Amino acid sequence: MPDTSALIARILERAGSPEAGRARLALLLSASQTVTRDLDLTSALQHIVEVARELVGARYGALGVISPDGRLERFVHAGLPEEEAARIGHLPTGRGVLGAVITEGASIRLDRLDDDPRSVGFPAHHPPMHAFLGVPVLVGDTAYGNLYLTEREGGEPFDDLDQAIIGSLASMAGTALANSRLYEQARAERRWLEASERLSRRLLSGALSPDALDEVAETALAVSEAAGVEVTLGAGPGAISVRAGRCDEEPQRRMTVPLIGADDTEAGTLTIVRGAAGHPFTEADRETAARFARSTTIARELSASRLDEQRLALADERDRIARDLHDHVIQSLFAIGLSLQSVVGDPTTPTGARLAAQVDAIDATIRQIRQAIYRLSVPPSADSYSLRARINTLVRQTLEGEGLDSRLEFSGPVDTLVDTSLGDEVAAVIREALSNAVRHARARFVAVSVAVRGAQVVLTVTDDGIGMPAAVRRSGLENLRARAVELGGTFAVGAAAPRGTQLRWVVPWKAE
Repeated sequence: MPDTSALIARILERAGSPEAGRARLALLLSASQTVTRDLDLTSALQHIVEVARELVGARYGALGVISPDGRLERFVHAGLPEEEAARIGHLPTGRGVLGAVITEGASIRLDRLDDDPRSVGFPAHHPPMHAFLGVPVLVGDTAYGNLYLTEREGGEPFDDLDQAIIGSLASMAGTALANSRLYEQARAERRWLEASERLSRRLLSGALSPDALDEVAETALAVSEAAGVEVTLGAGPGAISVRAGRCDEEPQRRMTVPLIGADDTEAGTLTIVRGAAGHPFTEADRETAARFARSTTIARELSASRLDEQRLALADERDRIARDLHDHVIQSLFAIGLSLQSVVGDPTTPTGARLAAQVDAIDATIRQIRQAIYRLSVPPSADSYSLRARINTLVRQTLEGEGLDSRLEFSGPVDTLVDTSLGDEVAAVIREALSNAVRHARARFVAVSVAVRGAQVVLTVTDDGIGMPAAVRRSGLENLRARAVELGGTFAVGAAAPRGTQLRWVVPWKAE
């Protein structure tokens, strides 16, 4: 693109008269001023499009902006009446020549649009467009959109001066977008910070279990406005991964930051996924996500430590109560029983029979207290606090040392609606399914999903093994089927795509 003085000289030369030249320069100046004067981005871009159309004598002009995840974020146009635009319906989606301007990051000038092999045609009710000039709107080295004009007055093609003028206006649009991105980045950092504070408060107050990785993933997905998020604890076989959104989209852009704890050790990773059409991740994106990951990880560690302290304190208190019951209450009852036995006399007399019955009652009470002492002596565990934590522990312990990669997903109010009794059934089904995957399937990967959907608990276990061998004993699967039927649910097992086995166990979380 020529320098500013050369561009002005050429604009004045084409104008034909000093008055027309001054009018054109005034238009260019107004477009430049709107970048700093107009706080509304859409209004500023609309003015740039209108100036561009007038400066090069185009009948139609438009500017499209894509968001970081690749979707059309803004689309402003000039020259096409609103009623005609309404009849066309859908806005351009960035395919064909328009998409090429963005993906190639270079200007495209065509005498006839429909002669280009990249052209994909027009929708119904779209006016004919022949001559085409498209210029990328750059923020740094990345194309965030395109400014394009069609149908020059008199049917003439666009020339290099037109391209220089539109390139200058596209630079102005890029400046407006860059300012907008800086503002959006500040807002995004604030969203990440507020989300991190909310998660930390819930973790430290005990309102959220430190094993509730799905909450971390869903929060990161919401504030990042990405296609998908994956949170992984551990590494290699035995690692636990929880996903939110669309993480399997191909092709894709990925950004992974470590989950760093208070002692600077890495506990896992946080991965954010954008579609291939989305913008590349910036260093600012990485720093913001890394701060969120570190803050959340430290809060999880503190929450887990506090729970451990509470459980230890509870275990100590239970031990003290058990000792007091054994050393004082039982001994006193035992002494009372011996004293009564010594005065029972003839148990066939009314008084003797009553005394003997009281001795038996004391013996029964002593047995009940001994049972209570035994229950008090069993230390509390994380299983009694959260079904999510229980399943996390079960999957990790079952697959530890087996050389399998795994993924564990929770969806819906699992801890809230699944009571202890049904939780025992869910744990038993998962244990049997994982055992089959380890012993028979020759699998390298197994995925476990526990979801509460409506009135049902839906449990799915999928592996990538050899499928269901014909010779395998079916007693375990029949037990799972029987459990489902007894609870008013269903059970199915079949082939997974592209290979392996999928088990699906569905029961109501609340009896009718």
